[in-house]
Amino acid sequence: MAASPNGPLLALPSGSILQFLFMTLPLLGVYLYFLYLAYDRPNIANPNNPKYALDRIRLMDILLTYLVTLIPFSTLIVYMLWFVNQRHALSKRYENEAISILGNVHYNESYYIDETINEAWRETFTGQVKHTTAKLWAWLANGLTLRNNYGYVEYDLSRVANHPACNYEDRPKNKRKNKLLVGTITKKVRVYHRYPREQVSILVLPDYPYSGQPKIDMEADWASFAKYVGLSSSSGVVGNLTDEEIDEVVEDPLRRKNNDSTTENDASMTNSTAFKRVFSRDRSRGVLLVAIFWVIFLVLASLFVVHQIIVVDEYYADEDGKSAWMAFWIIACGVTPAVACGGNWMRWKMYERWILRSGSKSKGARGSAKKDETVDYDDENRGGSYIQMN
Repeated sequence: MAASPNGPLLALPSGSILQFLFMTLPLLGVYLYFLYLAYDRPNIANPNNPKYALDRIRLMDILLTYLVTLIPFSTLIVYMLWFVNQRHALSKRYENEAISILGNVHYNESYYIDETINEAWRETFTGQVKHTTAKLWAWLANGLTLRNNYGYVEYDLSRVANHPACNYEDRPKNKRKNKLLVGTITKKVRVYHRYPREQVSILVLPDYPYSGQPKIDMEADWASFAKYVGLSSSSGVVGNLTDEEIDEVVEDPLRRKNNDSTTENDASMTNSTAFKRVFSRDRSRGVLLVAIFWVIFLVLASLFVVHQIIVVDEYYADEDGKSAWMAFWIIACGVTPAVACGGNWMRWKMYERWILRSGSKSKGARGSAKKDETVDYDDENRGGSYIQMN
């Protein structure tokens, strides 16, 4: 099993709030300019004013811009207040209810460039151009698709069935349908420790045999929404750090470049001293506060623009106060809550199904996966082993 070249990715970089804030500042500047135009519009809403006949931005267009922008920020607030808490509660179920069995974690870099090929490319100018292009493509592909954040977990369902805490096959409904936990399950999972592993602990919820998740990755996930982000105490690093330690970077001075085999305990010890910068959850709250500011600003600005439309209604044929109020109530009070709440609810159902019920089952090894089906094995072939949770 290869050692981890990097520590587990626990959360966003330390400057995530500032990055989010600075990304929205240019938009805020444009919207403040729109607000000034709405404020100044009654001053030029007079046929005798030289500026009256000049090209202008309609106040209705400004209003619709504000209201449409309100939708994603409202959706972000609901996501952070509801969806994230739902995800945390589901993740903590693994800590309280899951059983532990043995399984494998398959992982490889999605856009890895072989260094031996790179050396050959660098010998010519054309090769250098190809190498640079390939690296740029790898950077873009990894950043946009986030494929490197995911791997595949593989485990034997018979080990789940033979665990004393699992009564999935004994339920009357499953008995009637002859649902047996046999075969090998392979499913896509979120990984924090980016390296392949063999015969490591896999956590499975007894009520959901397809819910397997790597134990050490789940521990990293639990640490990511602790008071302060860090690895759990069982991994060798205290999760709750002092304020002075929040921004310290702890890195492993020995970065293994070969594929030396190691045990799961050795891998955990290696990664306990090799993790990226930790940060307080207050930074997540900071992003939430920025989103709340935007929602308040957009609602108040929209109301102000509606008022200004009513003021200039009689001077411009393309400005209508009744239509402005109608647009405000429909989008702000109808479309926005529906998209924010309904969209996050649908996203949560998709995420919950992916965690608890997704996966493909096969009789043989990984790579020959089939759709879920019932397979009758002899009792002697349904053997397996389990590890009792500590």
